[in-house]
Amino acid sequence: VTRGFKDLLHIGNQSRPGIFDLSIKCPGVIYSEVVEADERVALVQEGSIGFGDGEIVEGVTGEKLQVVTPLDEASLKKKLKALHSKGFRSAAVLL
Repeated sequence: VTRGFKDLLHIGNQSRPGIFDLSIKCPGVIYSEVVEADERVALVQEGSIGFGDGEIVEGVTGEKLQVVTPLDEASLKKKLKALHSKGFRSAAVLL
C-alpha cells in the first residue's frame, strides 16, 4: 500500500448497515504485516491543476494518472525480502 495509507486497510470504507448503531463491531483484519511503498500517483481530471510536472500515464482501464512520486523499487524490494526471510510466501497488492 502507498506510504501513509496503511491505516486504510483497517478503516475500510466505513459502511455501516445500522447507521445509528452505537455498538459498532469492526471486522477483524486478515493480514499480519503491511509494507508501505514509497510512491504516489494521482488521478488526472479535466480542469485539475495537477501535482507539479510528474509524468502522465494511462491506467489499464484508460484513466489518466500523474506519477507524483515514482516507485522506489529498491526500497520496496528490501522490505519484501525482509518479509520473505520471516517466512511470508504470499502478498496482496493494493492500489
